[in-house]
Amino acid sequence: MAAYILNNHMRLDNIQDEAGYVDPARNNYDQRQLSDTRKPEITLGHLNRLKKMRAARNLENLVRRDVLELLYGVPEEGAAPGM
Repeated sequence: MAAYILNNHMRLDNIQDEAGYVDPARNNYDQRQLSDTRKPEITLGHLNRLKKMRAARNLENLVRRDVLELLYGVPEEGAAPGM
């Protein structure tokens, strides 16, 4: 048990049993702790949400650009003044 406390890095002999098989109950290397400073994992759900946000932002920019072209664009030939 002292090897677990002294060494923060997981070694293969720490998770193998006497027969040489890996014991999943002793493999706690991938479990997150409160003291972890690693970045959180990006899942497909995160990526899909980012993709939807990017698409919505692009759509808003297109609409905004159309409105600005109407407001500040060069008037068409034959259009009434002030229109």
